[in-house]
Amino acid sequence: MILLGLIGILVFGWFHFRWLILNFVQYRIFKSNGGVKEIIGTNAHTQLMAMPLTYAMSINICFIIAAIFIPGLWGGIEWLFPVSIMLFLIIGIWASRIYLDFFSHVLQHGSFDHTANNSLSQLLPSFAFAMIGVGLAAPAAMSHNDVVIGTSYLLSIFFTTGALFLGMIKLVIGMNDIFKQGVSRASLPTLWVVIPISTTAGIAIMRLSHGLHTLELGHGASNYILLAIIFSIQIVFFLMGWAVMNRMNYFHALLNHQEDTPVTFALICPGVAFVVMGHFVLNKVITVSGIISKFGYVYIGFSFLLIALQFITGWLLLRLAREQLKRS
Repeated sequence: MILLGLIGILVFGWFHFRWLILNFVQYRIFKSNGGVKEIIGTNAHTQLMAMPLTYAMSINICFIIAAIFIPGLWGGIEWLFPVSIMLFLIIGIWASRIYLDFFSHVLQHGSFDHTANNSLSQLLPSFAFAMIGVGLAAPAAMSHNDVVIGTSYLLSIFFTTGALFLGMIKLVIGMNDIFKQGVSRASLPTLWVVIPISTTAGIAIMRLSHGLHTLELGHGASNYILLAIIFSIQIVFFLMGWAVMNRMNYFHALLNHQEDTPVTFALICPGVAFVVMGHFVLNKVITVSGIISKFGYVYIGFSFLLIALQFITGWLLLRLAREQLKRS
């Protein structure tokens, strides 16, 4: 499993940067043709937040690959934490400018179209800020320098709180428009976007809790309750999304090559996020509380289900990429 994990990191890391370059080139073409100007102030304006979200993910990938494959790197990890904070802060400022530009434009001109908001696509900014927040929380969890921990803690709290606050607002607005008009078929995968947002926020809070422990400010058991609540919310949204998609024959159409839109890639993040939070709940809630024994038959069974879902998600990613990126 360790060997499989190492291979998976290299393979999907390679895919990430390959497709990152492809998207960067396509965005430059889109921008040069006036596409960005056309969406400024519209509902689609917030989709520009996919850029800081992706670059924040890219930093995480670089640190993962470096930490695993560069011998002795961990010995000098303290020197890398300030660099990490600086990079995530730059991306956070960039993301904030994009979103505030959208927010101010919409409030000034009233250009937000509720009739075209029958999805949860407006939660993308919340996902971006949550990803930045969890990246900023890493030094708080692993550093032994009080200044680094304190800086990491405060910045992460800011972006994570902003992500949750915006997420609640956009969730209420989006669900209100969905109930009024029915969900947009093309945006059905966005019904699951709450899963990766809550996963990143949950991991950020876990990391910040470790920072408090290092600073000797207290470390309670509330993390376990929090993880259980987050996982429960994910399951609720998973079931809601599954019920709607199944009734609209979305999965049947997807498997029969009838859904050929980039939005289908939004199915990947919820699958990965559900697996990640599942492992956290399994190891930090269920086994710690003594419900099951670690490495027992039940433990292995739960782990197998999560691993199977991870393989299915990876297979779906490669299939969607093969079908939709072959023209590029």
